[in-house]
Amino acid sequence: MDNDSDFTFCQATTVGSLSFKVTDRSGLKKVSNPTPGDARTSATNPQELKAGGKKPAARAKVPFEKGYSQMDWLKLTRMHPDLAGLKGQSNRRLISMNEVKEHRMEGSMWTVLKGRVYNLSPYMKFHPGGVDILMKAVGKDCTSLFNKYHAWVNAEFLLEKCLVGILDETR
Repeated sequence: MDNDSDFTFCQATTVGSLSFKVTDRSGLKKVSNPTPGDARTSATNPQELKAGGKKPAARAKVPFEKGYSQMDWLKLTRMHPDLAGLKGQSNRRLISMNEVKEHRMEGSMWTVLKGRVYNLSPYMKFHPGGVDILMKAVGKDCTSLFNKYHAWVNAEFLLEKCLVGILDETR
């Protein structure tokens, strides 16, 4: 190392029963011509970033209206008895893709996500990306679109009260 600013600071930390290592690399200098495998440049080397996978798609968040945050959505799902609009019908029935395509009007906007059919109408104003982006999913199978932006999100939990049925892939 050339000087004291070329070091990596590492500290073991324990919080409760969890142990982890904190690494401070802020003192590292950027290397103009990195050599392959140089530890000082692994986080900034574009070839290694490409090898690790695609860069996540950029997202535009829309400001929430008052009363339409994700916390407000969770409260609503705990209190409202019929967000799916089933009026007492089972949410385990088989639904064809043709039937999903028929539900594209306000109050009944259906989509397919991972083989399950959801009524997105109650969730529209709560979606962090806004109504416009969510409208791209209405009447379609939105699994690939969802995975592009929200692969880490537990949609089954988030939309469980909006479940209308299961996609019947045989029809």
